[in-house]
This record gives sequence, C-alpha cells and structure tokens, in this order.
Amino acid sequence: MLILSHGALASGYYQTMKMILGEEPNLTYCALEEGESSEELEHKLASIIDWGSGSPLLVMADIYSGSPCRTAIMHLFKAKKECYLIAGINLPLVMEAYMQRNSDLQTVLDHLVETAKDNVINVNERLLKVKENSEDE
Repeated sequence: MLILSHGALASGYYQTMKMILGEEPNLTYCALEEGESSEELEHKLASIIDWGSGSPLLVMADIYSGSPCRTAIMHLFKAKKECYLIAGINLPLVMEAYMQRNSDLQTVLDHLVETAKDNVINVNERLLKVKENSEDE
C-alpha cells in the first residue's frame, strides 16, 4: 500500500498508522515536497515501488487532479503489476484500506469508495437531530 500526497500529509498518515498499528512493512508513503518537480516525484516513486513486480499495489492519493496522482497514473499505465488507485483520501479511509489489505483489491476499492461517503459527516446536522430526538422524549 502506498500513500501519496503533497507535502507532509502522506508522512502524517504513515506516522499515525505506525502509531496505531506498529511498524508495517507493506505500507509506505511518498510526497511531492515544496519546490520539487513532478520529475523528482517520479524518480522517488520509481525508487520506492517496484512497478514491474507481480505483487498487487493499492495507491491512495490526496487529490485526484494533483501532480502526485497524475504521476501515479502514468506509472499505472506502464506497470506490469496489478495496481489500483484511489484519490481523495482521509485517515479513516487509509485505516480501512489497511485493515482490508489482504482482500481482493478490486473489492477493497469498491468498498473504500462506499466507506468514504460515510466518513464525511455534517456534525451540526447530526447534533441537531440528537437534540430534536432528546426533546421529543
């Protein structure tokens, strides 16, 4: 599993996952740092991931239209491995992906897209419903 982002976000997700789960060899990250070019990111990605190996890979990117995601897409088209890419990640989604890592990747990807929809919550709306329910009792 590869977490991919702009700036320190990927590192933050990685460090948080390490804090919760301990050191995990099948989880890594890569980021486009301030001042780096897309070419530099491409070299970092190539050195982190063996794109020609047979083992499947789930790539999780921060923003669909960003340089990190576009760079990963270029690698996916050239890859000789089973690769899946999801964009628009948050910490609960990264955690869920990791917990499902031993399942079929296509199934995991479909599950993550559905899970992502449930992870964005309008807290004000939810609190208003709780308040209304408690007033009705």
